[in-house]
Amino acid sequence: MSRLFPQEPPAPGLAVAALAPMVDLFTILLVVLIRTWSTDPPMDLAEADTALPLSRSEAPVGTGVIVDIGPSGLYVDGARAGSVAYHQSSDEVLVAEVHSALLARGGRRVVVRAHADTPWTLLGKVMFTAQQAGYEEVELVAASAASL
Repeated sequence: MSRLFPQEPPAPGLAVAALAPMVDLFTILLVVLIRTWSTDPPMDLAEADTALPLSRSEAPVGTGVIVDIGPSGLYVDGARAGSVAYHQSSDEVLVAEVHSALLARGGRRVVVRAHADTPWTLLGKVMFTAQQAGYEEVELVAASAASL
């Protein structure tokens, strides 16, 4: 009766038990890929030497009109709208160039991205200017440490 069901010799190659470590490795790679994946587009800063402060939040950055405060200039959606040195030393609270650029764009949300060394007085002026231009949501952005 043993002739009816002859045993086949084992197939050459890897045994099933040898694939277990590879499955573990692929699982780890998949977790790393999912953890580092971001649907947000990469940040395109107006000045190359702008260093954003770091944040521990992993919430995505909202969309809206982007106001950049670089080391030397103020930008609204990438277009220069003033000098940091002038508005830093000025006694005026409203930044007129940024105000007119924000009024021209319209909307209800402003995303402010500032260089890490920007003084709080200038940040306050820009956020006040956005409120005076009629924007209801003003968001200050920092670079997420998780995405670096």
